[in-house]
Amino acid sequence: MAKYSIGQVIKGEIIGVQPYGAFVKLDHNTSGLIHISEISDKFVRSVEDFIKLGDIVTAIVIEYDEKLNQAKLSLKRLTPSEPSTQLKRNNTVAKRKRTIEEKIPLFTQLNDYMLGVLIKLRNEEGKLINLDLKYARINSNEFNKYQAKITEIHTKMHNKTALGNDYLGWLDLPNNYNERDVHAIVTLANELRTKYDTLVIIGIGGSYLGARAVIEAINGINNVDKMKIVYLGNTFSSTYTYQVLEQLKKANFVVNVISKSGTTTEPALAFRLVKALLLEKYGADEAGRRIIATTDKDRGVLKNMASKEGYQTFVIPDDVGGRYSVLTPVGLLPIAMANINVNQLLLGAKKAYQDLLEPNLAKNMAYQYALTRYLKYTQGYKVELVVSYEPHLVMLSEWFKQLFGESEGKGGKGLFPASVNFSTDLHSLGQFVQDGSKILFETIIKVNSPRLDIKLQAQATDYDELNYLAGKTLNQVNLKALEGTLQAHYNEGKVDNVVLELNSLDAYSLGYLLYFLMKTCAMSAYLLEVNPFDQPGVEIYKKNMFKLLGKTK
Repeated sequence: MAKYSIGQVIKGEIIGVQPYGAFVKLDHNTSGLIHISEISDKFVRSVEDFIKLGDIVTAIVIEYDEKLNQAKLSLKRLTPSEPSTQLKRNNTVAKRKRTIEEKIPLFTQLNDYMLGVLIKLRNEEGKLINLDLKYARINSNEFNKYQAKITEIHTKMHNKTALGNDYLGWLDLPNNYNERDVHAIVTLANELRTKYDTLVIIGIGGSYLGARAVIEAINGINNVDKMKIVYLGNTFSSTYTYQVLEQLKKANFVVNVISKSGTTTEPALAFRLVKALLLEKYGADEAGRRIIATTDKDRGVLKNMASKEGYQTFVIPDDVGGRYSVLTPVGLLPIAMANINVNQLLLGAKKAYQDLLEPNLAKNMAYQYALTRYLKYTQGYKVELVVSYEPHLVMLSEWFKQLFGESEGKGGKGLFPASVNFSTDLHSLGQFVQDGSKILFETIIKVNSPRLDIKLQAQATDYDELNYLAGKTLNQVNLKALEGTLQAHYNEGKVDNVVLELNSLDAYSLGYLLYFLMKTCAMSAYLLEVNPFDQPGVEIYKKNMFKLLGKTK
């Protein structure tokens, strides 16, 4: 039964006053908003003419969202027996005499609470995702100190004067992508889907992770689409590579090899092996027709090979690095081949681009999240644990880890991005999160509506004692596991949490989320004063490996 109902008269404490309205604490978990238009029938020039921080107000509930624990309230709609003049000042002598020592923890608690409430209420209307910082234990006074710094970084990013500006092409991409190129990708993908039964994606890191994250997030892991997708070039594993090649001997397959230079060892080796198999099965001419290269426009080993052997090619933009390339042909062709609407993906990204154009922290969720991560880092946290509750989001977490780890981890700085998939990992790593050393905070990716669901039925013999779940769906159980775990980790475990909430997982929402996370990542790195777009540490292992393998040039 809902705690509050429309028409109910309630009392609450004013915990925040803004030009557009006042925020009310109804109970420990529930917040309310009195919009300026709901304060009085008279003209309201200033909210503070009627309401002040600390007031106890009597109001009527006009809307209530039980899932979000949020209410919209009105003072002016009270019945004559409960006039709005019942507003009482919370300024008794006892409260005035409260010592400074008593006030400090109280106001800190209210600031922490307000930040989560304010951001969630601001973000919930008209947004594809919500950022809930209610469980992040961030002090709003500290948060607001960074507005000038955020604005400065934002301006440099959009003026293309920020560190690593040669690779900021992804920033405006959703707003100015080439529609003809996208049409060509969709046309080719539809044609290839009628000719072949298997797509081999050859790439590593940003060359495949973004596409795989989207494909599995939308289609699931055990998808029965007629186009089977396999991945090579992301590992040196001989066993894995051998088994995939054996499968391909029986398949009617086409290859998308993705590499800016063509010299990255893992995909280059895999492409050599797959190309040999194509030549053996089909001969040179047919093999050439079954290879699509996504590579540099003008130069590089793969570009030269494609020109000499006649492969169809798509271009990786010069100003977009691999881990930011999912919305370029790097990601769009494989995603289209998986029968996912790439136009909707790009439109979702464009919506995010528009929503995140203002540097104002009160409105820009990406910057709110970036600053939260930065503040957690300055508080001594070492790890951000990305939590999903769907197995088909594991690759999204893997893309997240590459995006943030490779962008931020430089000069002895940065949070270590790790990931778990609950409830599976609750039976292993969940113990560490709950009771282990306090080195981490969690970022939960919450999806409210799954693409598929199962309704649980009662059984005549309740041997397993699960009939109490009859009538519920499996997703409802999953969401309650999320909520219960969040409460346990936050309340008893004292683990801070950020919640990224999506209503659904479709191409439009995923496009929004991808751009949101890329912009978050860039801002996070700039707050750390590192270049988000280079990866000098990655090159060291390659030099050692080449030396050990006997490479001389």
